Amino acid sequence: MLRRARGFTLVELLVVIAIIGVLVALLLPAVQAAREAARRSQCTNNLRQMAIALHNYHDVNQSFPLNYRPVTNGPYSWMQAILPYIEQANLYNQLTIGGVQTLPNNTLVRNTVIKTFRCPSDGLLQNGMLTGASDGGGTTAATNYKANAGAAWTWTIMNTDNARWPNDNPPNALIHCDGLMCSNSYGSGPSVATDYIKNMVRFSNITDGTSNTFAVGEAVPAWSLWSWWYNSNACVASCGLPLNYRKGLDKLETYASSWQRNFSFYSLHPSGASFALCDASVRFIPDNVNTATYRALATIEAGDTIADSP
Repeated sequence: MLRRARGFTLVELLVVIAIIGVLVALLLPAVQAAREAARRSQCTNNLRQMAIALHNYHDVNQSFPLNYRPVTNGPYSWMQAILPYIEQANLYNQLTIGGVQTLPNNTLVRNTVIKTFRCPSDGLLQNGMLTGASDGGGTTAATNYKANAGAAWTWTIMNTDNARWPNDNPPNALIHCDGLMCSNSYGSGPSVATDYIKNMVRFSNITDGTSNTFAVGEAVPAWSLWSWWYNSNACVASCGLPLNYRKGLDKLETYASSWQRNFSFYSLHPSGASFALCDASVRFIPDNVNTATYRALATIEAGDTIADSP
């Protein structure tokens, strides 16, 4: 008698395919979560490296770096200042400090994408270059990180007096800030020396405590033209507005004129953002952080601490 070879029936094959599909569907979120955890770990490391660089800069110069504009169209940022402390001394040595950004060597530097200044969770800006950057930047290297400019906001939304500027008139929370680093830039002309010298911060000024004060937080350059590391006016942000305020491109007006996006902290990590504190530790802050607590973490000498805030 002939024996017929056994094989899968169509129903059995469909069942196997369905089981495989269910397993893949169950496994995919876990794989994505693992990948995001790895990206967030790298982002944490970037922030820690920048915080340590700020400490090393302070050790050498007895203060934290300043953002300011020595000449028209010649910005100098804290991110330029820490280049020698993040293994980018060769790049720093190419700079003409105080020279206009259109000098060939300065243009070369500002168009250099620096891995430490980029969050790996940000897939919106694939090549790390920001097109149409603010303040005449054109197409230039972006940053996913900004220094803490305090708890106030600028011009029309929120301004608060602070220990450094008790009589803030006219109000401008990016120049008269209560955080670690101010923008010190307004208009297109050089920064006012009396302003940026007054904004020079030392560890002794952080009376709220280094473990209670933000140093550097996250930004999303695809949502803001004011997110390029070379520019003194495009590497600071405020905690005046809630973290990830109205997050998503479809939830705010055109980003080019959106001051909420331009000078607030944003992240593409799910449910929050990472911040380096002034003691060089890194903390993940959830989106639903109490606003008073969030602002208390932004001020350096307001007398408020995390415990003071509900």
